[in-house]
Amino acid sequence: MARILLGFHCLPNFAKCAILMVFFVLLIWKLKPSILNKILSRAMDSYLRWKYPIMHIQDNRPIPTCPYRFPNGQGDVAKFLEGIDNSGDWGKKYGSVYRIWSGFKPEIVLTRPEHIQVVFRDSDKHIKATSNNSGYLMGQILGQCVGLISGSEWRTARLSTETPFLRKTVVEYVSLVQKHVSNHFTELWNFSNLKGGLLDPVEDLKMLPFWVVSEILYGELDADMVQELKKLAPMREELFKYVIRGGLSRFGASRYLPSKANTLLSTFQTRWKSFNDTVYQRALSSGKSATIVGMYESVKQGKMTRSQMLQTLDETLYANLDVTTGGLSWNVVFLAAYPAYQEALLKEFESVNPESHSRYFLSSSTLLSACISESSRLKPLASFSVSQSAPTERIIDGYLIPAGTSFVVDSHALNIQNEFWGQDSESYRPERFLEKETWEMRYHFWRFGFGPRQCMGKYVTDLIFRVLLVHFVEGYDLGLVENGEEWKKNPEKWIMHPQMAVKCVKKPKGGRK
Repeated sequence: MARILLGFHCLPNFAKCAILMVFFVLLIWKLKPSILNKILSRAMDSYLRWKYPIMHIQDNRPIPTCPYRFPNGQGDVAKFLEGIDNSGDWGKKYGSVYRIWSGFKPEIVLTRPEHIQVVFRDSDKHIKATSNNSGYLMGQILGQCVGLISGSEWRTARLSTETPFLRKTVVEYVSLVQKHVSNHFTELWNFSNLKGGLLDPVEDLKMLPFWVVSEILYGELDADMVQELKKLAPMREELFKYVIRGGLSRFGASRYLPSKANTLLSTFQTRWKSFNDTVYQRALSSGKSATIVGMYESVKQGKMTRSQMLQTLDETLYANLDVTTGGLSWNVVFLAAYPAYQEALLKEFESVNPESHSRYFLSSSTLLSACISESSRLKPLASFSVSQSAPTERIIDGYLIPAGTSFVVDSHALNIQNEFWGQDSESYRPERFLEKETWEMRYHFWRFGFGPRQCMGKYVTDLIFRVLLVHFVEGYDLGLVENGEEWKKNPEKWIMHPQMAVKCVKKPKGGRK
């Protein structure tokens, strides 16, 4: 053996490399995939811990860290599809601050409000992780959207797109939303189980916010345009499943593979560009004002790139389809489970002067608003927030976190397990949001994010939710199909969606039963 090693040592470097490569190829060929994955995972785990050292300032101990698993690390599967379980399991095992891996990138998980305050005190200067640390395919779909870019690029793109979503603008959409809600329920009555007293909160309601936002962006669409958006929706949904699963699609080299994901990406991008070009040209020809005209003009003026515009439009419509569907559907489930709040909401709305309805729908100090906040507190749409980094180092629980390290917020730990919410933190009690000032809840409640980089569409989202819930309590009685039944979630959705039906019985004319 000594002679072999001595002979190997005397070989030229290129010969050593060739022999080692042959050795590793033969080793990989012989090993079972599970064994090979363990070897790669352990090797990468050791390397990444060495490359990204994070130590305690007092005793130099390393930050608690989830072991890396090839190829995703923990990745989007562990953060989103399995996020509810992992939130509790990781917290018990690693404590209130710990590290996970998203691909080869480290992310520090924050669970405590005092830690979140330290990190997010200058959130306007934060840098969003490239493609949310989700890899190549994510970058091709949403990597350049306004929600995932930073710095001057973000500020310019945001200014070019935010006007239709500002609070002062959203007040003009009340009648628009009411029209869509009324039309949507007419369609449900004719083509779903609503006539039989049943409602699927996800499948029956998911396209309602979509059509509201599409009209805000494009103006009224003709039948062919509506059909094209409908056809693109399942294509885009399937494409995002590849993003969440990760694997090969995380790596830039995967662009050269003849994969289903790449074929689907090419088809979607081509049709998405064509659709938006067509709608833009129609708006120009008709002389009607539409948000998309201003966005195209911003591209011509160099305020944003064409990719940023198209991906922001995608973000606003398709990426937010799952998000708004999740939030909307859980509100319906909670009202079905707690019928006393249906009666209370109806009384509150009936006490409002009709001339003040628009102001009521935009108010954050109503029971209606509190019900929506409480639903999102108990059923946060994503278990972990979008990844972003602070511009300077931070000390969190004694650990020195270098500048540029990504942070994510554990929404379940913050929204539910946080002692700020009291001993009934797991109970549905909307009044808690009327008992506290907004500033008191700032770092205790995650929904739209923190600071100036909160979700651009939050006012439109809340308006849609509020108008819809009023429509329910005015015209329908909601209830659970089976009291005590477990509230199941769809395991294939990265955003938490209920997987259940509720009773939805139309009230007789004249209102209450």
